[in-house]
Amino acid sequence: MPLERNQERNRGASTPTAAAKARVFLPWIGLLSVPVAAVAAMLAEGSAAAWMIGAGCAALAYCATAFCMPSMGGASEDDEDDERPAVAAKAAVGQGGSLAAAAAKDVLLRAIEVRSTERTAILDALADGVILVDLHGETRFANKAAGAMLGENATVAGTRDAIGALPPQVLRAVQAVVEAGGTERRRLEAELRDHGSTPVVIHVGVVRGHSESLAAIMVRDVRSEREADRMKSEFVAKASHELRTPLASLRAYAELLADGEVGDDAQRREFAGIILSETNRLGALVDRMLDIGRIESGMARATLESVDFGELGRQCVEEQQGEANRRMIALKLSRAERAAVAQADRPLMKQVILNLLSNALKYTPDGGEVSLEIDTDNLARAVVVSVKDNGLGIPEHALPRLFGKFYRVENHERIAKGTGLGLNLCRNIVEAMHGGQIGVDSKVGVGSRFWFAIPMDQSARDQTARKAA
Repeated sequence: MPLERNQERNRGASTPTAAAKARVFLPWIGLLSVPVAAVAAMLAEGSAAAWMIGAGCAALAYCATAFCMPSMGGASEDDEDDERPAVAAKAAVGQGGSLAAAAAKDVLLRAIEVRSTERTAILDALADGVILVDLHGETRFANKAAGAMLGENATVAGTRDAIGALPPQVLRAVQAVVEAGGTERRRLEAELRDHGSTPVVIHVGVVRGHSESLAAIMVRDVRSEREADRMKSEFVAKASHELRTPLASLRAYAELLADGEVGDDAQRREFAGIILSETNRLGALVDRMLDIGRIESGMARATLESVDFGELGRQCVEEQQGEANRRMIALKLSRAERAAVAQADRPLMKQVILNLLSNALKYTPDGGEVSLEIDTDNLARAVVVSVKDNGLGIPEHALPRLFGKFYRVENHERIAKGTGLGLNLCRNIVEAMHGGQIGVDSKVGVGSRFWFAIPMDQSARDQTARKAA
């Protein structure tokens, strides 16, 4: 019997026991619970589920002891040896739980930091000012646009600089929406103080904080919208005036003819000629308004072809030569590059050149000079067309508005009739339809030079525009 017992002991020494297995596997199982718990915390964002999974992983380590040591429940011959894995398992459980909690907390804080940075970047990218204030008007947050509108001090948290730079009714609106709670919003139209009376639209809404309700203020600069509305109103007023003038003339002469107050045929032919002239003027005005409307709305498209601007310039000079001879104005094509060829809409380019030549003849005194030049800009790869005169010239203050709708220079209206839409139509044709440039250089009493440039290769321009977009 002692021999058999010794043999059993020897066999036990050569074969790994459950306790030995536990010593090997339990620390690894406890440590594996840490990353699993951290991932769970990241997915659940610090919720109760994360802590439950972490605790479950720790419990897994403890249960593994029982799996590897089936004799934990009762006494054995090696009680002292069997208690060591149990103690190690409990230590692994404690170590795994604390590491899991620390990892989960670190992941959660990192996620909150990243999300906060992203949201701040989004708000700073807005063109509208965004301010977060409490019931007393103290700033909790303000984006960069708010600082640009209201001053850099407006972005300092804990101050009232932001609300102080806004009209007084904004604070009253803040207090009203915060006290009312719910989803109430207020919209205000006002002007910013100490900022050139900038018109703004202000929206005030409620934001739920952790312990209190705050107010979100959005400030939008509406100067461009107001300017667009003003320009539309001005356009309608000027268009009505330009339409009313030829209509009044037509009605007056038509009434004279209808009442039989014209005695001889010569006067009748004169009145008929005036009616025809005013009708043509009215038709030209309507056509130009429609053309500008189609171009600005994107409905008009240029039909591109290879245009020899030198040849086109000669044709335009020949067509205007009769008017130049009548006024004894020397009209000539002073320069025409042979390589001045570009992809363009030939009828539209002819319309632009004829309009510039006609304007030069109108505002050049009898006996003056008007010249047309066709050149190339090899660096910009463009054809440059210039119309020069030694006429009245344009005041410097009028140059920025010269290509606007219905704009006419003071004291020029009594010299020659016009709709005030010709140069605006030219700008739309050159810039909007051909991607070119148009401009003017002028000095009062010396003369003017109107010029425009058209890219030689429209396909390259289109590719560049697509890349930029």
